[in-house]
Amino acid sequence: MYPTIIHTDAADDQLMDEFNNTTVPYAREKTLFAPFEEQALRSPGSIALRKGECTMTYDELNRASNRLAHFLIKKGVVPGDNIGLLVQRDFDMIIGMLGILKAGGAYVPIDPEYPVLRQEHIFYKSALKMVVSTNAYPLKNTIGAENFLNVDISNISELNDANPGLAISSSQLAYTIYTSGSTGQPKGVMIEHHSAINLISWVNKRFNIGSDDRLLFITSMCFDLSVYDIFGILAAGGSLVIAENKEIQDVQALQDMLIKYEITFWDSVPTTLDYLVKDLEQARKGYRYTGLKTIFMSGDWIPVKLPSRLQKFFPKAQVVSLGGATEATVWSNYYIIDQTEKTWKSIPYGKPIQNNFFYILNKLLNPVSMGEIGDLYIGGVGVARGYADDEEKTQASFIPDPFNQTAGGMMYRTGDLGRMMNDYNMEFLGRQDNQVKINGFRVELGEIESVLNSSSAVCNAVVLAKDTASGTKRLIGYIVPNGEFKKEDMVAFLKTKLPEYMMPSTWIDLHKLPLTSNGKIDRNALPTPQEVALPTETRSAPETETEKMLTAIWQECIGIKEVGIDDNFFALGGHSLMAVQILSKLERKIGKKLPLSVLFKYPVIRSFAAFIESEKKEIVYRSLVAVKPSGSKTPLYIIHGEGLHVLNFSSLADYIDEERPIFGLQASGLNGTDEPLGTITQIAAAYLSEIVQHNPGGPYLIAGYSFGGYVAVEIEKQIVAMGKEVQMLIMFDTDAEKTEYKDWYYLLPRKVKRNIPIFMSFLKSSFQRPLATFKKQFINHPPNFLSNYLSKKESKGFYQLIKRIKGKHLSAFRNYSMEPFNNRVYLFKAKICVHYVDDLEFLGWKRYAKDGVQLYEVPGDHLSMLLPPNVEQFASILEAVLDNAETHDQHKIKTNKTLGASF
Repeated sequence: MYPTIIHTDAADDQLMDEFNNTTVPYAREKTLFAPFEEQALRSPGSIALRKGECTMTYDELNRASNRLAHFLIKKGVVPGDNIGLLVQRDFDMIIGMLGILKAGGAYVPIDPEYPVLRQEHIFYKSALKMVVSTNAYPLKNTIGAENFLNVDISNISELNDANPGLAISSSQLAYTIYTSGSTGQPKGVMIEHHSAINLISWVNKRFNIGSDDRLLFITSMCFDLSVYDIFGILAAGGSLVIAENKEIQDVQALQDMLIKYEITFWDSVPTTLDYLVKDLEQARKGYRYTGLKTIFMSGDWIPVKLPSRLQKFFPKAQVVSLGGATEATVWSNYYIIDQTEKTWKSIPYGKPIQNNFFYILNKLLNPVSMGEIGDLYIGGVGVARGYADDEEKTQASFIPDPFNQTAGGMMYRTGDLGRMMNDYNMEFLGRQDNQVKINGFRVELGEIESVLNSSSAVCNAVVLAKDTASGTKRLIGYIVPNGEFKKEDMVAFLKTKLPEYMMPSTWIDLHKLPLTSNGKIDRNALPTPQEVALPTETRSAPETETEKMLTAIWQECIGIKEVGIDDNFFALGGHSLMAVQILSKLERKIGKKLPLSVLFKYPVIRSFAAFIESEKKEIVYRSLVAVKPSGSKTPLYIIHGEGLHVLNFSSLADYIDEERPIFGLQASGLNGTDEPLGTITQIAAAYLSEIVQHNPGGPYLIAGYSFGGYVAVEIEKQIVAMGKEVQMLIMFDTDAEKTEYKDWYYLLPRKVKRNIPIFMSFLKSSFQRPLATFKKQFINHPPNFLSNYLSKKESKGFYQLIKRIKGKHLSAFRNYSMEPFNNRVYLFKAKICVHYVDDLEFLGWKRYAKDGVQLYEVPGDHLSMLLPPNVEQFASILEAVLDNAETHDQHKIKTNKTLGASF
């Protein structure tokens, strides 16, 4: 039963009618992919996609998506089916979306980084017919192989590349995107084709978006901004430039990409752009780029001063604020920010876009008068069909529109508060419930609370979002534990059920939650982090100039006024973006570049300041990093992987025996001063010198992760040559066969042998699209000269430094020839194999380790084996093996079937 309008004032009616006079014709009958097909016919040779040096034309993209569509049709997909898409950020993501739509399906994006339980919920809630993916992710085992289609999307073995031309209604679902839900489970918002077409046509017409535009794509496909970013720019005939995850995390890389790729259109949440501008103001004040013509910001509060700050660096850009909801097809209102007023508390919410309506209503659904606060409702063609498989929530949030029956006849209850200002622009006043925006992602605090309260380690839990000094929000978790509160265990539990952006950055342990007089939780009485982080009388104030400098930097970057020199950076809510900001500011103060791992090693100001003071006396960069320095057992030395740093070993250290010291070896040159080493022998010698200096007598437990495995082999040889003992040589999922096929002409015959259909598809692609095939196969894996070119010495910033060192390591690897050695290899292999090897069981190590290979399978894949929850079991297996080696001679270890087998 819905409330009925019992009274409306004539002036209020006139106001609402004039404000919502937005009805215009639009291509109601078109499907979401139709404008793209038109552009492919109109400009087949134009660049549709770009990632790094790789490109794909409209014609190539259209044919690739058509092949996938025909392939899916043969697999049984029919119009109306929901199809999951589980892929990384690549051309495959765009091909996958278009292919699913062309086959008549609705795409349902699933982030590979989501916990498996969340992925499984999406699968069943949307009743997915299948999940299309390019990798055998763990979800395959959960939902069954018959429901998981693992396919090489870009090189699919399908001959028909013509448009399928199916009769697809524009009222059919185009996609379902999942947002945070208050019951502990995400809600799937179902959007029809015509709703997205209306949005796209409005944006492209209103802001004159055309074939000369290039949009930098930095959002997730699971975030609804991606709908316009992908389909909107392709409808206009422009180019979509896909940023990699590591580039998205690096604001200086984004700054450079704007210029390099001549980006004209920026679309993001305000937080990302604010970080980018802050870095420009601090590090690159002379930066100017006049090619950017349109800036869209939405998804969160926009700092009032940000638009004027943007103009300094992007003087030709028009800045636009947009609002709305995922339930109303991305955006429903907009405001062009020509200038800001000093008296403004927030950026105006603006007016509705074409064929969308906004209502400001009271509890009886009557319009409120000018200036009065009311509930915001959205009507029009953008309103979603509802929530997937949740009729109760659908009926609660989507109700009949009593004011307009011509554009869908429904309106969405946003849960937001607003009012009409005198200039006929809306003012947004925030949420009326406990739903918040964190870095642009909509988060139901109740969902996090529901998951926390499901843990046996928790008696009660409350989560709040608090403003920081910089104007952003951070999540704070209040826990009444069932026993001793262990933050690490709580975070690990939460990560198995929720995505990263829903993790509280600060945790407060309470004996009980404050209650109101009627027994409800009194959220207003919960203490702030400043009140409980450290008592005022015990918080140590900075004394030295270095401590004062660091304290000021932390206060500014973290956004907390009270910071003591014994406060932990991570406990205060610090994350990677803050770390980059802190080290960037510190570099300008002391004139020295420090690696990110320094904050891992010295997370409190007192020790960090002492480190800096010692560095002033003697500037020495060390590769050896104490990941877990204390313990009575033989220390384990782990050589870094291709990521170059040792931060990814921190979780392993959390779960390993408390008496087991762990030391990581990070790459030489990360300080930006030392020259990266050029051969595997040199790298091994440098690392070994620090190992021996730390532990002169041995014995040695040497482990290598990924690339580090090859260095570990060389270290083992050099230790033996010194007459010392290597107790164990350990490989963390390192592929020995990789040393034998370093170039494509070695790899190609193996591909033919392993998978003839893929090879046939490659040949077909080579004849039909030789340029695109060449770029895909080889530009993504550039030879030495290209790597060196991309890693110029004059390049600045952390991202450029990483690329330069990786280039050196790639050269070292290509010139390295591994020889058999007199030792045993202890191979810890990820159960989900991502290596291209003939020897899937031992990854090629049997031909090199003369004393055999001891094999142990650990959960996860090459990356996730070191992350919760997989790393807990990995650590348990590893510690048992290490203990066995310390107790007995390694050649007499008995086979333990629960851990592995000796061969």
